Amino acid sequence: MGGVGKTTVMKSLNNSAEITQLFEIVIWVTVSKDWSLQNVHNEIAKRLSLNLGSDESNDNMATRIYQELERKKFILLLDDMWEKIELDNVGIPRINLENGSKIVLTTRRLQVCKSMDTDVEIRVDILSEEEAWKLFQNKVGDVVENPSIQSLAKDVIKECHGLPLSIIVVGGSLRKEANVHVWKNALNELCSPTTCEIEDMEEQVFKRLKFSFDRLNNDNTKNCFLYGALFPEDHEIPIDKLIEYWRGEGFIDGAGAYDKGHAIVKHLIDASLFESVETDSVKMHDVMRDLALRITSPTGDGYRFLVRAGVGISEPPKEKEWENVERISLMRNELKSLPPSPKCPKLLTLLLQRNEPLTIPASFFDHMASLRVLDLSHTRIESLPESIGNLDSLRALYLNSCENLKTLTSQVGALNELDVLDLGMWTKIDCLPIEIGELTKLRHLYVSCHKLKVKISRLSLLEDLRILVDPRDGRWDESLANCVTEEICSLRELTHLGFCFPNMECLEQFVQGSRSWNEKHIKTFQILVGSCGPDFWRYTKGGRALVLGREVTTHANVIAEVLSCADALYLICHGGVRDLLELGVENLNELKKCRIVRCQEMVTVMDWNGLQEETTALPNLEYLSLYSLPNLRSLWEGSMPPGTLSSLTKLRLTNCHKLRNLFSWGRINLQQLPNLQELRVWGCDELEEIIVNEEEKVDQLQHDDDDDDAALPKLRELYLQSLPQLGSICKGVSLAFTALEKIQVLSCPNLKRLPVGIKKAPNLRQIRGEREWWEALEWENDAIKQQLQPFFLEIKR
Repeated sequence: MGGVGKTTVMKSLNNSAEITQLFEIVIWVTVSKDWSLQNVHNEIAKRLSLNLGSDESNDNMATRIYQELERKKFILLLDDMWEKIELDNVGIPRINLENGSKIVLTTRRLQVCKSMDTDVEIRVDILSEEEAWKLFQNKVGDVVENPSIQSLAKDVIKECHGLPLSIIVVGGSLRKEANVHVWKNALNELCSPTTCEIEDMEEQVFKRLKFSFDRLNNDNTKNCFLYGALFPEDHEIPIDKLIEYWRGEGFIDGAGAYDKGHAIVKHLIDASLFESVETDSVKMHDVMRDLALRITSPTGDGYRFLVRAGVGISEPPKEKEWENVERISLMRNELKSLPPSPKCPKLLTLLLQRNEPLTIPASFFDHMASLRVLDLSHTRIESLPESIGNLDSLRALYLNSCENLKTLTSQVGALNELDVLDLGMWTKIDCLPIEIGELTKLRHLYVSCHKLKVKISRLSLLEDLRILVDPRDGRWDESLANCVTEEICSLRELTHLGFCFPNMECLEQFVQGSRSWNEKHIKTFQILVGSCGPDFWRYTKGGRALVLGREVTTHANVIAEVLSCADALYLICHGGVRDLLELGVENLNELKKCRIVRCQEMVTVMDWNGLQEETTALPNLEYLSLYSLPNLRSLWEGSMPPGTLSSLTKLRLTNCHKLRNLFSWGRINLQQLPNLQELRVWGCDELEEIIVNEEEKVDQLQHDDDDDDAALPKLRELYLQSLPQLGSICKGVSLAFTALEKIQVLSCPNLKRLPVGIKKAPNLRQIRGEREWWEALEWENDAIKQQLQPFFLEIKR
């Protein structure tokens, strides 16, 4: 049954070191109920590092996958299957004893196993009483050891019938709950007769999961959970987008709405109703999504949803289906048209994004007076119908990335309740209509047009303003920027600003004249100064980003003031900076991310020579990217003070042709980079060594294998590509890479030795590269090659 732990078992296989040693490659695919052959192809291709074109036929994709897998010993993990998949159509070679490859699949249906001709079927059983208790203890905490609660807790466990998902979700709702009466009430609710019948889900499972939903502290939190079901199955839901929708619906509002949203997300994760994902997103377990969809079924009482998200439909639901529903999600489909004039007076949310190209009928919005959230982004609509002016209750309108949208109808000015207007990037709208000035309740405005007929100062409640223009566009001239800057200075409620100041004078005008800035109301910003291109709007989302382009005087006081508040710095095509410390050591302390691109004068990242004070620099920097710096000769010069770069986790270098080495052993102790986890070096033509030894202790290090020094103690991934002169990673130095898990080497013909064996890199699980390079490697002895051979994965080019 759903929630018994099938996916958990598969994740264990996927992450198993033993499995990694048995197979050349492990491939994971989440199939899901609404699967498509193209999605399966894309997931496999991503794992195989194949670049599939968006216009490639399924047959061609299958052929390329087959050619890549036919000589490999692989294990394919197919999770959450609901029907037979023809493996020949996917491109999976025949599995037999000779090639040693395996396929493992999970499904709720034994019939799927039979249709796939499985050799072994394993029923995943529920947990034993002892296992269930351990899992529950882990989820609820030490409170279950309280004698007055323990017996109640064990009765609660019995009501979960050993189902892991039920135990986790029920346990999450009772975590650290010390009130005995709450426990008694929970037991009474779990033991009460079920109040509804649910198809395709065991009654007992539904009742226990719904118990946790019912325990949510208010209707708003319940609505926030149910809202997640509007996204496709197994979809990673961006937290920021989810919070924006909640705000549009009115679940959260007022001062601190964004923080309230994050608090609700955390509460739902803690209650195991949402699952946390690393990419600032959440997911819903498919059983939890089924629960939400059943609670919101149009045939039930209360909440009513109509959800056809990501299922590949090309025809919209019939008009009759639109009636009496509160929320509709048709996102990520292939819709071209919509019903002429659906009658849905109760509709609150309509999500139509990523249906391309979509046409909206003239009277489509005539009968949607209650609509609050409308997302039409990524639809290639050419215009909005006049009927959009009928949406008296609309609070959030999303039109970003509508590439064919050229004008915005003046009827938008009639949307008196509008709180969010997102025109974002990649529309063809060149001019905002003057009627936008009537939207006096507007708090969030994102535009990318150059002509702003509206006086922004009239929108006095604006909290989040982003004018995302291309600073190189001649239409964004200084006089226009000066006028807009003056308008921005008058806004007193700003907490986020995204704006391109064409010159230092404009920036200085803002910093000196903006009350929001001087009273520190602005908490996050994207401030671009000078010319640097439009792509950086994408890279600088969130946080406090400062982008300095050409012809910007970095020594100015105004730059120091903004930089000292920034957590991200981008230096783009800047001609005057030779090293970062020129910007002032004290101004760099808040930086977490730094990207330096095409700066001709940059010769080193940090030059400590001649500095009197040994002040720690960049103590919070986590990400450093150096791209196309033609005169860069070193990462740092002089003696680097302790604590500098101590938080750095990712270092990337591309096309820095004058670099000969990266790190110096002895002069700079590599343990000063204690948290570096990923190192990527690409296209540095003169690079000869990664780590160069500069001390006389070479002989000692070479002959003392039992006392290897720990180099980069947390380095997990090393990527080296297109380095024609690279001869060694650490010549003459015996170093231990204790955390290293993955090495990838491409187009490094002179790299003849790897500095690792099982002893020096006990966590190594994967070495990727060309077959010719691998066969040409030199080894101290054959035993080391035999130890590492199972980890090698060929990359074909």
